[in-house]
Amino acid sequence: MTAERPAPGAPFYPAAEQQPGGLKPADLLEQGLCVIEGKGITGQLVYERPAYVFDPRRIKNCTLGAFSYINGHYTSSLYGTKMGRYCSIAESVIVGAPEHPVDQFTTHPFSFTRREHLPHFYQLEEFTRLAPDEDAPETYRMPGQTTIGHDVWIGAGAFVKRGLTIGDGAIIAAHAVVTRDVPPYAIVVGAPAKVLRLRTSEALVERLSKLQWWRYDLAPHKRSIDFRDMETAVATLEALLAAGKLQTLLPPTYRLTRERGRFSSELLPRPLYT
Repeated sequence: MTAERPAPGAPFYPAAEQQPGGLKPADLLEQGLCVIEGKGITGQLVYERPAYVFDPRRIKNCTLGAFSYINGHYTSSLYGTKMGRYCSIAESVIVGAPEHPVDQFTTHPFSFTRREHLPHFYQLEEFTRLAPDEDAPETYRMPGQTTIGHDVWIGAGAFVKRGLTIGDGAIIAAHAVVTRDVPPYAIVVGAPAKVLRLRTSEALVERLSKLQWWRYDLAPHKRSIDFRDMETAVATLEALLAAGKLQTLLPPTYRLTRERGRFSSELLPRPLYT
């Protein structure tokens, strides 16, 4: 019998997400995570609320700071990425994709992978027979975590190499190929990406780096801050901070795990950033 589809515009939850005992997208929304189906989430996702994950193709073992969003519906993929607050990820973006060795006998993963990294490959006996034994020494170590600072915008179609650090306030232009660390508040373009310019003067970058405005709850002051002008906004926030009127943003933080189509979550004792 064919499963009945919902009315146009209503959310559709695949059967895997409806298994008893698992959290549904509506439950996740109550915990500050906005998803559509969530089927692109694998492994663990640690996030501060609110966070927005509009069904990227893959988001695997990542962390998201408050107000950050991934807008690449079925297109963007992030692997092993630690993302700060107020980040904007456009569609068709790839960050921290797994890499292969380039100086060994072969680049194919049969020669270096492990079951926990590519479990689907091990479903076929031919691959298991060829792949390294469980007790075999490790021959290739994947580059580490990719770190994206706060208030970073990554444009459509950009690629960020695994293990890099993208500084606070940086902008990655559309279709840029980032192969080196990006300084704070730099705008990078091209393939390979190069710094085009800073978003503002070096003096103001220094003030922004010292201010770290993402650490504070701005909502009570939103009517008094002119967000259209960076210099004015920074000056206002500096004055509020000096007067002791800025309160630290302490959002509830969750660890979300998806296994066999089921979501489970755990409330963590402290935010990712303070």
